[in-house]
Amino acid sequence: MARLAQARPLAGLGLLLLVVGCLTFFHQGQAEQEVDGAGASQAVQGPRRARLLEVPSAAQLQQQALLEDADKLAAEVAGLAQELDALQDPGSLTLRERLWKEKEEAGDPKDEDGTSAASGSDGASSGSSSSSTCGEGKDCGDAGARPVPSRLQSLLLAREQVLGRAARQAQKGQQQEGDVAAAGEARVHDALAGWAGQRGQQQDSSGLPGQGLARFTGRAQPRPEPEVRVLTDEEVARRRGEVVEAMRHAWGGYVQYAWGHDELAPVSKKGKDGFGGLGATIIDSLDTLLMMGMREEYDRALEWITNEMVTDAAFDASVFETIIRVVGGFLAAYEVTGDEVLLRKSEEVAQRILPAYNTTTGIPYNTINLKTQVAKNPKWNLQASTLAEFGTHQLEFFKLSQKTGNNTYRQKAEATIRLLYERNPGQGLMPLFVNPKTGRWTNRKVSFGALGDSYYEYLIKLWVLKGRQPQDEWVREMWEQAMDEMIDRLVFTSKEGFMYIAEFDRASVKHKFDHLVCFVPGMLALGVHSGAVAGEKAKQYMQVAAGVTETCWQMYHTQPTGLSPEYIQFSAGGMRVGAPYNLLRPEALEAFWYMWRMTKDWKYRTWAWEVFQAFQTQCKTDAGYSGVKDVRKPNVTLDDTQQSFFLAETLKYLYLIYSPDEALDWDDWVLNTEAHPLRIVGSESRPKKQQQQQGSSEQKSRFGLSSLWRRKEA
Repeated sequence: MARLAQARPLAGLGLLLLVVGCLTFFHQGQAEQEVDGAGASQAVQGPRRARLLEVPSAAQLQQQALLEDADKLAAEVAGLAQELDALQDPGSLTLRERLWKEKEEAGDPKDEDGTSAASGSDGASSGSSSSSTCGEGKDCGDAGARPVPSRLQSLLLAREQVLGRAARQAQKGQQQEGDVAAAGEARVHDALAGWAGQRGQQQDSSGLPGQGLARFTGRAQPRPEPEVRVLTDEEVARRRGEVVEAMRHAWGGYVQYAWGHDELAPVSKKGKDGFGGLGATIIDSLDTLLMMGMREEYDRALEWITNEMVTDAAFDASVFETIIRVVGGFLAAYEVTGDEVLLRKSEEVAQRILPAYNTTTGIPYNTINLKTQVAKNPKWNLQASTLAEFGTHQLEFFKLSQKTGNNTYRQKAEATIRLLYERNPGQGLMPLFVNPKTGRWTNRKVSFGALGDSYYEYLIKLWVLKGRQPQDEWVREMWEQAMDEMIDRLVFTSKEGFMYIAEFDRASVKHKFDHLVCFVPGMLALGVHSGAVAGEKAKQYMQVAAGVTETCWQMYHTQPTGLSPEYIQFSAGGMRVGAPYNLLRPEALEAFWYMWRMTKDWKYRTWAWEVFQAFQTQCKTDAGYSGVKDVRKPNVTLDDTQQSFFLAETLKYLYLIYSPDEALDWDDWVLNTEAHPLRIVGSESRPKKQQQQQGSSEQKSRFGLSSLWRRKEA
């Protein structure tokens, strides 16, 4: 073929492209059929990629190479299976023990890190448990676990290289989020799983620590579902008390080692500042402290805010994060206590942020220097403003205008939503990036995960917060249109029966599901509760909410640590881990709380407790709670960060799940995206008789939030 191409370059090149094109089309068509067909069936019919026979592009040739690599890797797995089978005999030693015995007999008693293989841990033989607390002898890394045999290590490395290539190409826009690579990788998974299945084994026989198949393929073996049972009042109260103790532990570590800093590093026991040194954890925790009856801790926090907080640091602050955490945190606590310093500080911070709105469209920049008040957008997204960032100021700025009488905040925040409404009539789903100078979209990606999520959340919550007034009907309509389009185009069901919300980019669906997307069930439930939709549509929304909540639970339940990864992906082989780290996020617990309140199904309380126990077992240190770098590894490595939202949201949702409904009345309060409660317009004038029907005085004093949140009425 090369000689022909040299003699007749044009004709040869055409023939070559035609042949390769046919082969690529056939192979790619098979992969797409696996991903779009066997891997994920759409719950409601949505878009599908067009399959066009055309001259292969460079990206298509790279996809072909990826499939070839995957095929080679599958063949390697088959070879590995034969090698491992040859090693196993009916003797008393397990396969894993034989592998290490033969390695040691071969004169190689050292692991790759130089430690003795005999000193490694293989579960019970180590005499230690991963559930012990870091700082009390806990192995916070993976150093104590024996590495896998070198043969298997080489295969793992090869797999990572294939997937790494796919990720890099996806970042460059050269392929559709690794769809072809995912299909090829599914073949590897099937080869290994098939081998284990032929042996009639539930766990894989590779000798990997823990659930080895999960570590090799990103897919975990199923575990038994926890028993769902109705708890007594005493058991519910005891669990609620354990959550309060977790809050005391997290707060206590912060006070001791990171006071005044934004967040605690609970392993190294020091503070870290990712929000300009505004004391994010202090402000984020205010209403949680009050809710849980930790009044002394609140008073100390208030003293720091009054006397030590600095709001003009030379720091490029996120406009979005500063508003939801700081402005929102101040306003929520102010509505409870009436402490005027909180309102003053809230407006002081807001004034530092306002120059970010000085654009030709009124769409704010993403970041602003709190000292110079110079605003800008990052270069990585072509200096565009982000949907979830400029679309998540409306609740806080409306409330700030209401409390101060200065309508500037409300007008600026709501103008950004009005602009989208007027420029995109009849459109629900919005792309992620917009040019703040022209108002034009800079890409067409749609996501309910990072960069898009809370925009949709704030549409329904703004309508609720403002009292569901006729003049705000346009906001409710925008939300309903977006939900209808989401269900029609992006809701899928995997081969395991897991319902998820995919992403949309350049006319193709990406079967990726962020943990962040677990906010959607709560948003849908709130829409139904508030009357934003009714009848058959309300039933449909709740069906989707229940299905997605189930998937959020499975993200935790399918991992050996009991912790969820940051995101998962779906392909022909089913659900697999995308990013393995866990940041102590709250969204799944948020979904459990909303679904518990709507259905009173005890499985949601059961799931919440399982998640809490995983935090206690895997994330707790002697100074607080830390995120985990890889949820697939039972011997966890901690990331040394106690996120402020762990105290503001995660523990709050856990507390509310085990509290009576009147602890936070949905008709009185709406939570911002950082779980800070803001009072709904008109709720103050509700008849006292109706309020008294919601719970006894004993309950109201027992569950601090409801009594504190009505203190000014008394």
